[in-house]
Amino acid sequence: FKQKTAYEIMPSLVGSEMCIRDSLGIALSLWVNDWQEDREIQKRLVEDYKKIHMEVKTDIDNIENILGLNEKIIQTEEYLLATINAEIDFNYDTVIQNIFQVISPTFFGNQSAYSASVASGRFNTSKDDELISKISNLYEHYYKRLVLNGDLLDQRSTIFGEEHSFIFYRPLYKQTNIDTSAIKEYFLSHEFHNGLLRFHDFRKRFYFMRLRDTKNQMIKVDSILTGYFSNNK
Repeated sequence: FKQKTAYEIMPSLVGSEMCIRDSLGIALSLWVNDWQEDREIQKRLVEDYKKIHMEVKTDIDNIENILGLNEKIIQTEEYLLATINAEIDFNYDTVIQNIFQVISPTFFGNQSAYSASVASGRFNTSKDDELISKISNLYEHYYKRLVLNGDLLDQRSTIFGEEHSFIFYRPLYKQTNIDTSAIKEYFLSHEFHNGLLRFHDFRKRFYFMRLRDTKNQMIKVDSILTGYFSNNK
């Protein structure tokens, strides 16, 4: 074994120092790249939030309109039911006109901004758990449940039209040779009464409540996004 001299050791140390320096340089470069990439993702995420916020604000206006329409239809249905139950005098023309006001206006929310953010992977990089939770809950729970209930309301509307209200088309368009007494008799029948009740019950107890629940969640999302932008100017 031959012990190395100081002159022989120095090149080895220099080589090790260069290797360490190169490794540190690579690590620092990678860290900078990751930091820049994360910063760019967060900037784009903020833009996603802005687009989601705009869509939610638009949807709040839309759902308020749908709520108003369904509330008026509920009142119309209650008028018809009160007439059937002899709580209100039967008025032929008014009854005919009101039967055709019993329709199914439904709500479909805008989801393009949220879907694009999720698809890009940016949405799941957020560090604000409360914000992400409220937004996700709106789109993944409230919107989907409302679409399902809207489809069910449309089904009841179709059934009501095909099985119960079709007989009133001729009176609606004031066609000739109409047996008004037969029209009144059918309107007061158990068949029409049950058909109207089935439609009315689902709208009032289920769909209308789902609309209100969804609107309340929209307001929460609107509020938390407003606060987010206010705190991150």
